[in-house]
Amino acid sequence: MQMWLGQFDRGELDREDAAASTVAEYEAHIAALERKVGQLTMELDLLKKTPRLQLVSNNESSSIISGPRPVPSEGDAK
Repeated sequence: MQMWLGQFDRGELDREDAAASTVAEYEAHIAALERKVGQLTMELDLLKKTPRLQLVSNNESSSIISGPRPVPSEGDAK
């Protein structure tokens, strides 16, 4: 008990409390970042499993319903 009173009188207990508080804040921040990494990992896995849409160049017209228009072959008339 005398040891704790001496530490309190010297202000050492306050520093320990502040350090513990800082550690708790860091641990909470790390946990939040770990949750975000998990969420982003799941989203990335889902995107990898989803079929990719063909990209259409700016000069081609496309529709969400029908997709890009087929490219005419060389023998087809315009």
